[in-house]
Amino acid sequence: MILAAGGATKLYPLTYSLPKPLVPVLNVPVIEHIVELLARHGFDEVMINVHYLDRLITDQLGDGSRFGVKIHYSYEPELLGTAGGVKNVAEFFTETFLVIGADDLTDLDLTAMLNFHREKKALASVAVVPIEALNDVGVLELDEQRKVTWYLEKPEPERGQAGNWGNTGVYFFEPEIFDHIPVKDVYDFGRNLFPELVRQRLEFYGYAIKETSFWMDIGTHMRYREAHWELLEGRSGMRPHGEEIRPHIWVAEGAYVSPQAYLRPPVLVGPGARIEAGAEINGPVVLGANTVIKEGAKVRRSVLWENCSLGAGSSLDDCLVGSGCIVLSGRSFTKIVIASGARMVGQQRESSD
Repeated sequence: MILAAGGATKLYPLTYSLPKPLVPVLNVPVIEHIVELLARHGFDEVMINVHYLDRLITDQLGDGSRFGVKIHYSYEPELLGTAGGVKNVAEFFTETFLVIGADDLTDLDLTAMLNFHREKKALASVAVVPIEALNDVGVLELDEQRKVTWYLEKPEPERGQAGNWGNTGVYFFEPEIFDHIPVKDVYDFGRNLFPELVRQRLEFYGYAIKETSFWMDIGTHMRYREAHWELLEGRSGMRPHGEEIRPHIWVAEGAYVSPQAYLRPPVLVGPGARIEAGAEINGPVVLGANTVIKEGAKVRRSVLWENCSLGAGSSLDDCLVGSGCIVLSGRSFTKIVIASGARMVGQQRESSD
């Protein structure tokens, strides 16, 4: 099951008009990366819970046939929490099942994790990564057998107590887990269920993600940007769509790059995008489908979604830009997030610092 019902306030304003599962990563909605991962590991039926802008998600994914899976949807008029949303469709799960968040960008070996879950005869297993400091994740401790002995969801830094492992939001469960989740109630895995499993000393284990695997929660502007940089640098098997015309420069079908344009890798140019003469693209940069970078414009360390237009002589540095944005000629912007459909007609104010 893919958890796709939650809001996306930390990605505002990018998600004012787009649900987080459809936020593009390398010009592909993040939830499509997840569905493709599940298909590669032999999952043939997928349940997705939806809430915010739900029709956009169902229209994008359809019945799942183009991915080789069958997709089912559970609409939540009121959010039920992560565990409550799964409990709401408990009848769908008759054997060991996977739960993953719609903002979990990963190439995790799900088959290896499932084998670990079965070898441990676990009721619940969570994929974990080592952490050096408190972060915006649940933290836990494991014993020598990898059993979870302590769990705290997103602890405050001033508490000064943390485990050595972080929760990635990727889980395997047995159907018996529903005996521990209340019916028709708001109930979360991290805040409610996992501490209870530890308290009862039930078979709850942590599967350590291998160092060669990639995982990142893209739920904030910073992590969303970092995910692109790491993927463009080849950190994961998730490859950009397009022809690699030079090392780490990918150009998708129908895109045009002027011979007089300057591209410094890594750069991904989306389908139908256009980079005109004299433009400078200093990677890491991702340009969405049909985005136009006009003569003499400069882009550095930025992600632009589809149908954007950067006017002649303008520049973007370290920016995230939503779909359909227009930056007029000669304008310059640094370290800002621009909502979809914005028309940038003024100049960025200088900081008073």
